[in-house]
Amino acid sequence: MDIQNHGFTELRMAWIKRNLIWVMLSGVVCLFLLNLSMVFFISDDNTRGTFGDQFGAVNALFSGLAFTGLIYTIILQRRDLELQRHDLKLQRDELALTRQEMEEQTAEFEKQNETLKIQRFENTFFNMLSQFQEVVNNLKVSKHYYESEGRDCFEKTFVKNDQIEQSLNDFAHLSMSSIIFRFGLNGYYKSEMPKYFDHYFRLLYRILKFVNDSKVITDINEKYEYVATLRAMLSRYELVWLYYNGLSYGAKKFKPLIERYAMLNNLRKELLANEKVNSFGVYDNSAFSKK
Repeated sequence: MDIQNHGFTELRMAWIKRNLIWVMLSGVVCLFLLNLSMVFFISDDNTRGTFGDQFGAVNALFSGLAFTGLIYTIILQRRDLELQRHDLKLQRDELALTRQEMEEQTAEFEKQNETLKIQRFENTFFNMLSQFQEVVNNLKVSKHYYESEGRDCFEKTFVKNDQIEQSLNDFAHLSMSSIIFRFGLNGYYKSEMPKYFDHYFRLLYRILKFVNDSKVITDINEKYEYVATLRAMLSRYELVWLYYNGLSYGAKKFKPLIERYAMLNNLRKELLANEKVNSFGVYDNSAFSKK
């Protein structure tokens, strides 16, 4: 009901604005014509003079009407100013609402963008894991006394085979554990066997570095969880080889990452070679357990 009354009031005010001036002018003209006709129809000069004096009242009426029109004009102008202020307030409110919506949209966009970055990171990470698994599956070590493929290569090349080493007692036929036991780090560098796993360790290092250098995943605990997924893929003899690789070829770049992400957490130390020559370095305790 209030809405209907408000609408009716608005229509009435609009009609007054459009037609009031004409109504006022029509009234003034009618009064003027009435007074003029009275002058012509009165024959007595004295009466006519007396009646003519009454034009002073008409003049006063005209002045009053003019003043009333002025006042009404001021009222209309004030009304217009109020409407303009109201419109400006509505525009400010609308701009404020638009600004708030834009801020919310910006925040939502940033959130979506962050989600997309994480998705891209994870897609790349898991693609690298797939490549890593493919590299492991394609590993092959072939010698005239044995042949191995895949993860079996790590155990075959490391574990001592007494029968072979006794019958073929030369450096080329020693297992990596025997080489480390006898010659330490120098023997490790001299042996051809680590070269079978060059591609494997390069890719393993790249995966660790990719997670470590990520600007998308910044929390160290979150990075550790991604690396834990990688570490879970490593067999027991892969960890043994990783142990020695990190202390030799990877001492400068690989070893710090191994220590930072506890890559040797599941290492069975009894599988390591009983090294007599203490030529290898040592790991920080963080390589074996999370800080």
